[in-house]
Amino acid sequence: MYSDRIRDFANEFDIEDLILRYDVDFDVPLRHEYALGILRMVDAFRPVADRGLPELARRVGAHWCDIVRSDLTYDHWAALRMIEASQDDAEALRAAVQNARRVDEFAAYATVRWHDVTGKIRYRLGSYTRARMAFETAVAVAEQHRLWWCLPDLRSNVNRGRYEESRQSGEPAVTKLISDLRAERERILADALYYGVTIGDIDPEARPRHREYLRGYSSVLHNLALALKDLAKREQSREAAEESLAISEESIRVSYVLDDHFRIYQSLNHQALVDEERAHGLFLDLSHGRYPRGQLIARQHLAIRRGGVEGAHELRKLLEEFIVQARANGGTGLDIHVAAYTVDEYAKLVATLPADLDPAVRTELIEDVAEKRFMMAESIRRAVAMPAYKQAYSRTIRPSYLERIANRIASSSTTGPSAVSSAVVGPAEEAFGLVEASSARELLDMLSTAALPQLPSLPSSAEDSSKRDVPAAAETAFEAEGEAGDIAPDLPATPTRSRRDAVRRGTVRRAQGATEEAIRSELARRETEFEEAFLHHPLEAAPQDPEIAHRVRMFTVNNPDTCVVRYFTYGPAQPESLGAFIFRNGDMQHVADIPYRDVERLAKELKTDRAPSKEQCEAIWNVLVGPMWNFIRRPTEPGHLVLIPTDDLFAIPLHLAWEPGTTAPLAARVPTSQSVSATAFVSRGRSFLRRQPVSVDDDLAAIVVADENAMAGRLGVAGGELLHTGWQEDRMVILGDRPAALRGVERHFPADMEGIRQITLAKPEFLIYAGHGGYNPHFRQLGPYLDLRGTYLTQYDLALRLRLPRNKLTILGACLAGLGAKTDSGEVSGFLRSLIATGAGVVGMPLWSVEDGAMVRTVRALLSASRHAVASGAGVFDPVQVLHERYRDLSSRLRHPEVLLEQLPLSLYL
Repeated sequence: MYSDRIRDFANEFDIEDLILRYDVDFDVPLRHEYALGILRMVDAFRPVADRGLPELARRVGAHWCDIVRSDLTYDHWAALRMIEASQDDAEALRAAVQNARRVDEFAAYATVRWHDVTGKIRYRLGSYTRARMAFETAVAVAEQHRLWWCLPDLRSNVNRGRYEESRQSGEPAVTKLISDLRAERERILADALYYGVTIGDIDPEARPRHREYLRGYSSVLHNLALALKDLAKREQSREAAEESLAISEESIRVSYVLDDHFRIYQSLNHQALVDEERAHGLFLDLSHGRYPRGQLIARQHLAIRRGGVEGAHELRKLLEEFIVQARANGGTGLDIHVAAYTVDEYAKLVATLPADLDPAVRTELIEDVAEKRFMMAESIRRAVAMPAYKQAYSRTIRPSYLERIANRIASSSTTGPSAVSSAVVGPAEEAFGLVEASSARELLDMLSTAALPQLPSLPSSAEDSSKRDVPAAAETAFEAEGEAGDIAPDLPATPTRSRRDAVRRGTVRRAQGATEEAIRSELARRETEFEEAFLHHPLEAAPQDPEIAHRVRMFTVNNPDTCVVRYFTYGPAQPESLGAFIFRNGDMQHVADIPYRDVERLAKELKTDRAPSKEQCEAIWNVLVGPMWNFIRRPTEPGHLVLIPTDDLFAIPLHLAWEPGTTAPLAARVPTSQSVSATAFVSRGRSFLRRQPVSVDDDLAAIVVADENAMAGRLGVAGGELLHTGWQEDRMVILGDRPAALRGVERHFPADMEGIRQITLAKPEFLIYAGHGGYNPHFRQLGPYLDLRGTYLTQYDLALRLRLPRNKLTILGACLAGLGAKTDSGEVSGFLRSLIATGAGVVGMPLWSVEDGAMVRTVRALLSASRHAVASGAGVFDPVQVLHERYRDLSSRLRHPEVLLEQLPLSLYL
């Protein structure tokens, strides 16, 4: 057959040699499909049954080649799927290669290159910790097996990855990056003599290894030039800028000889951004270059430099191309960073058009900017948790919503932060719809999905995670300590005893060095696992409800004692103002023009090592509750106040807002709860969680991680909230440390992932965590985590390893468990997102390092009330009302604000 001739042609190639040459003979000239076609024809991607080393290496090497192509075209969705498809083989290959003293060179090369390109994809997607880990693995294997020709490129990537990780932590180490890259440059030059690589008069037909070495040298120089540019910009150093250009010239000299189109683009683009005099000519050259992304970026810059109406039309045309591309492939292949920058520059250019421009043309362009932003938002929103898309969404797409919200608010009749007036229904309802359309969308997608992917349990930790029994002496010590009001019911103006020394559920001791790195690596691994779970199980994108304002109004008509307050931010490009929609008795009002800088200042001033002071609680009232209080209480104070935060408000304990001149904070005056969005509260049924049926068959599951003091029989965190609640022991499941008074609980499991699986099997109606929490601001993107003695329970584990289909109440009684809910993109993150997605009912969590006694007695009150509802025959449990009554009682007994506020640790999310 004719096709046999093609097959025979493909079989003539030495596949290992083709993969070894791929970097310099296919990636360099942008001829990826030549090699990939051959690899597909010889079934190099096919899974291998016997998993022998040569077969594994061929398959892993073939996937490396295809991932490189996807990286170059910015199709990161495809790249992630190929990483997942080859990951098991790559890990098996790595283990075999690293455990062998001597191994086939090709197997080592395939291992090195696969991990390196995996790091590049993680890097592109913003997972810098995972990227750096992959880069370091590649370098370790290359050094072990002396793959000298790879090392310049690999080490360049490691240095850049470490720098981005430092920048993400808020401490960019650019001077260290420059120092490391300079040292690497000197090492390359010295090693070139040893390996016979000519760096001066380069031969374009040199051996593949020599050309790969030279390409790595060019990469090191380019990254050094970029670092010097960053330094020049930060320190306004002309000397650093000139050095950056000189080093870039050396980099591009090598790239021209190798005919490396990608590196040529990188260097010319860098020079154009540094050297204003040459910029136009350089961008013009790039616009006709062979690298497609380089063409787009060059066209973008030429349009910006051209300016005026002509430049605006060029940027408009580019955006239309992006939108078509995004709609064609679901947004996953879109180079979102280029698109984001184009949107920003288009808006800036239109805003600076000359004053004498035809008003009709100006109006048309202004409207087109808003329309293009919105079309881009609709085109690229993906129901997948990839950091790069969230970053771009927060930087470019969300501003389109903030701007439209601002325009609609300006069309309604509110005049300032103290004005609460009847809104013009049309613009106000449209603004409310935009707020909901741009908030908590990922969580709503999760709630819309029929079944989230469920991951298997992780293996038990090497550290002993066996179940333990807490000594009875710990409970005795706790009961002897007493409650604040029991010690001094009539406290004078200043407390007679300091509560600062009370046992607190503080963060775990701050890890340092290798321990901190191990924690960071494990948290990053689980974050990646979470993201990749949706590659084969994409979320069902929840449609926006255009009538959500009407539905909330109808809800308050049918629940006249409930008032819903939906906070929102808005501004021309970023949050500049805060507003709130207030729904009561079917009416919809709004407050606007609260300066957002006041909110940010308030959030920054709140400490996490203790409850806020009364002065801070009064500031919370003055900024966030007082401006709309007159409508909230009209005609009387509501029987249920629902507050829906946004942005920084997630980190502010709204339930502690204290009106100056009154005797109690908000949650003690009015039954108060919070929610993540009006759509979740009304349309997704979370409003039904206010009152729930309870029975004797309800299961209570608890994860207890006692501290050292408690295990020694002293006062400490010991899970005391499980005691004296009236719960039957045969309806309890305890993971970890079992209180002495609950020795009769037979379902007692280790506090590890197998224990989490047992909770999922039990489907408990109530779930409690009692222990310490951790949160490191140096890698805050990974969120808080819970200590499980030897391992950690993360937000990602809760989302994909736990199921709570019957849950009525979940309380994370750990320090800072409520942190991490806020993101710059308007999404809800952290434990709050994961618990709601996994089926949790009412969710309670603190925002500071709470006193153990305050948490124990608060949770006891909630659990006891649920059992009392069963025993009394009422059979209905109202956690919001129970918590309100406890807070009201404490407010009547504790006269010193400092003591009182410490005793109000929880806010409840419906």
